[in-house]
Amino acid sequence: MNSNKICSFMICVLCLALPGPAFAASELSFDASAQPSKLVLGGKNFLASDASTGFNLRYSQGREVTNTRLSQISRSGNTIKVSHPDGTPEFTLQIDTHPNHLAIHLLDAKGIGTGRNYSLSLELDATDVAAYTLNDLMTVNAGNQRSRGRGRTGASGNQTVLRWPYLWGRPRPNGTRGSVVLYDNRLGGSERDAVLAEIWSVQSHAGHMVRPAGQASWTPADVLAWVDRWAAKFSKLATVSVGAKNKAEVYEMTDKYFIPSGANRLYMFPSVWRGEYKLKHKSNEGVNTKVFPNGKSDLIAYSEYLAKHGGHLQLKSLVPQLGLNDQRYFSPTYVEPRLLSWGSGTLAEDIDPSATTIRFRRGPGHMWEISDKFTKCMRIGNEMIQVNKISGTDGELWTLTGCKRGHAGSTAKSHQAGTEMIGAVTSYDFFHFADDFGQPNSLAEEVLTAYGDFLNEMNVGHLHFDGTHTMPECPWYLRDYSDFLYSRLDQPVTGSIVGGSVPANFEKQFSKGKAISGQTAYHLLRIAPRLHERGRIHTELAPSALDLHFDVSDGVRIGSRRPTFCGGQSGKILTLEIMNHYGLSDYAFQLFKDWVELAPVFDEEDADYVAGFLQKRGNHYTGEDVLVLSKNEEGNYIYTPHRVMGQTSGRDPLISIDQEWGAVPRFQNIKSPTTLELHNPYAQQEPQVVIRVEHGSAALQDPLIKVNDGGVLSIKGEVQPNEYMKFEGGSTAQIYDNNWNLLRSLPAVTQSFTVNKGSNAVTTSAGRGSKTADLRVQFITLGPVYVLESNKYLQ
Repeated sequence: MNSNKICSFMICVLCLALPGPAFAASELSFDASAQPSKLVLGGKNFLASDASTGFNLRYSQGREVTNTRLSQISRSGNTIKVSHPDGTPEFTLQIDTHPNHLAIHLLDAKGIGTGRNYSLSLELDATDVAAYTLNDLMTVNAGNQRSRGRGRTGASGNQTVLRWPYLWGRPRPNGTRGSVVLYDNRLGGSERDAVLAEIWSVQSHAGHMVRPAGQASWTPADVLAWVDRWAAKFSKLATVSVGAKNKAEVYEMTDKYFIPSGANRLYMFPSVWRGEYKLKHKSNEGVNTKVFPNGKSDLIAYSEYLAKHGGHLQLKSLVPQLGLNDQRYFSPTYVEPRLLSWGSGTLAEDIDPSATTIRFRRGPGHMWEISDKFTKCMRIGNEMIQVNKISGTDGELWTLTGCKRGHAGSTAKSHQAGTEMIGAVTSYDFFHFADDFGQPNSLAEEVLTAYGDFLNEMNVGHLHFDGTHTMPECPWYLRDYSDFLYSRLDQPVTGSIVGGSVPANFEKQFSKGKAISGQTAYHLLRIAPRLHERGRIHTELAPSALDLHFDVSDGVRIGSRRPTFCGGQSGKILTLEIMNHYGLSDYAFQLFKDWVELAPVFDEEDADYVAGFLQKRGNHYTGEDVLVLSKNEEGNYIYTPHRVMGQTSGRDPLISIDQEWGAVPRFQNIKSPTTLELHNPYAQQEPQVVIRVEHGSAALQDPLIKVNDGGVLSIKGEVQPNEYMKFEGGSTAQIYDNNWNLLRSLPAVTQSFTVNKGSNAVTTSAGRGSKTADLRVQFITLGPVYVLESNKYLQ
């Protein structure tokens, strides 16, 4: 090829007509120095006229980084080869053009050794280009906006950067080593949907994208029909978690909380449905016979019961892997060889069954960085050992000490020097299967096929991959993993990985998917009862009514529109014990039912109102006010701001969210008597008062609250340690236990008991008794009522 000619790629593809944009060829061209000269998507040019970008090869060795522009290019059909002017390194890419999108696939890399120090990028001076990676062997970003989820999508900005940072990774089963599609990001509505349908249809047939199981045809029209079905199933999504000790409790909680609430997803923790949290004695498809006596058949029957009431299951599990005592893979005579390995070598010296110090000679292949978290197990022949300490890793000969022989169901044996030794990756005490997707006799596909078929039988509506933050596999492995499992399921599902969504849910990219993004988002509108637990690491208090409301407002602000009635700790479930002993159970359940009705139609003006009271901190929000949801006399939903007054000194923290435990309330820790200078931003009014007498304190006798000059609240009676006193006006104060169960009422008398707008001196003391009491106090004022705009959708 004459190097002075421009390399141009244009392939016209005839497709069935679709609603949306006219079908025009897409094109990506380069000039003689490998700089992009044209980028056409759907007949529109996107490349800036003064483009000066192209391919860049980055080499890093410690802190030293070298960038080299690849300026030599050749073409053969729809493939190009770009290289250093000297000819190496050289990269082969395939560019497939379609009516409204194009796909770029890296096929080969030469001259980079193991590739671990290299990263390839293609920079395009292109505006309003959307880039979607087809696997996680590469990342993308656009302009200064780096995309989420390892850079799977990128949009807007003046520059689109495509990166292949994992050149050391083995090719995918289809031979590619990192693929991306580009399309017009300016399109919206049906035009954008038509392009997305083209992408999913074309790339699925080409083997670059997964699609749901059981789809005999996957034309663009089929794609749009599937997205309609998916969106209809999840347009209103509300979840109840159920933790039960037996079958009777499962159905009791379902009949009492799930069916009457109008929820349509029931969440079960693995300790309930499988009988263990971590994989140890059961398989990924094992069923807890203490809760479902007939095993899988009982769980299927329960799933069918839910379906009759418009519901489906979400079965929480850690990522499906291999349990330590799974006899299909580990026994005295067999140890599964297809495990994910952190390194390999040979036994350096003969050992007998009693040896606990073992000498290991490392092999020539790549070894992971040694970590106590993942590298504590090794296979010697057909025996597993657990290693306490590894030393000498800077050399060829390592010493393993404190070894536990016959680990994971295997048997300690004698082994001769030279026997193969393989490091086995573990986390959460289970074994990880190798990244062998697409390989003959793939263990990954074997395990996930069985689990996917099980989930189909259970009619699950959600895939969740928990525990992934501790998984040390290669960066693209989890997407391969979740893609494969998604492709086994034959009904619409949503999916999540801790902190985000499952990429296989391409439905979320369509307009109907975006319209219900609040329902299918990772975060929750959490209504989460829990019981008091003294000495707990985070927050020991059972949530008050204000805490329940603040947790929901945080979810609204994050963007969730999925109400969830669950246990009040991440990783905990709702149980009958909680509901029977938490004094606000009925209140919390009614709040959940209100949000089941309200969340799907929650108006943006109402969301903006909530945003005015909260400010972002980390992954959550914080503020001084709690927006209490209720109904007025006309039956309309209203918000009433409740200000837990802070000290004018500004020393009191804001109300916040603990990731694991929910709302962390604002209060003042004081000893009686104490005077606080508190700020009220609202009109003059009688304040609400909440006082908790702390554990180990003396009782508070005849509580006496004084405000400014002459305002008084006088209570007759005692508040004992671990009790709450709550005054909301009138002639009585209510006394509650640790879990907000009403114990008794005490007479209350007020005299000019009002706080002014602005600063107020508030004194808390005892009317009698000489001992000082340790208290947590809250003085609460109410702001003006806001009537929700969402009511117009509920008439």
